[in-house]
Amino acid sequence: MIKTLAIIGIIGGLLCAVADLLLDIKGPANKKIGKAGMIESAWMNMAHWRFVWSDILAMFAVPMYSCGFISLMMILAKKNQTPATILTVVFLCGAMGGFMIHTFLCLQPTIYQRIMEKEDPALAQKVITSIFKQIYVPFFTLYSMLVIIPAIAVMVLIALGMLRAPLWCMILNPLVIQIFGLLFRATKLEIFIDAPSCCAASLGLAAYGILALLCF
Repeated sequence: MIKTLAIIGIIGGLLCAVADLLLDIKGPANKKIGKAGMIESAWMNMAHWRFVWSDILAMFAVPMYSCGFISLMMILAKKNQTPATILTVVFLCGAMGGFMIHTFLCLQPTIYQRIMEKEDPALAQKVITSIFKQIYVPFFTLYSMLVIIPAIAVMVLIALGMLRAPLWCMILNPLVIQIFGLLFRATKLEIFIDAPSCCAASLGLAAYGILALLCF
């Protein structure tokens, strides 16, 4: 069962990475628009089907990549039930938010495209900014519960020997892999403008399944 869940988790993370690429590949000509920089100039030229299929893929990917983390916690639970249970609950709450966050990000460009049919950039910026302010608290809270808190906990568990894996396995989580992705983007090289930064967190979620296989 653990191995099966781990493999499902790997597939789910990769599927989520594809969903991220559909949503976020914008090209080097893209520019941030507005005071808050929440609008992407490339949205006007992106096909609407990309946002639709990105959200559909995420619908399947979220429960699938959750299986990878669950499999890892099942391994931990054999010797340490309490932290495994707590971390599983935290992660699953975050995963619920993961789909909400992805859906919101898919809706933003659609809203912008429709409003810009009336050539009203001020209204587009006002609507998108207002919506983001409305979900600001759950957005970052649930993101932390999905990406940041479990990743730090898993690194600590590996360092303490509670998860039997080599220390290099501390990189197998969405937080560290996302940092690597951002460093690639910081090089300003055209090849790294979008990927792997935009799908790095999803690849990190897939990595939980790999880590479970290594610890099994």
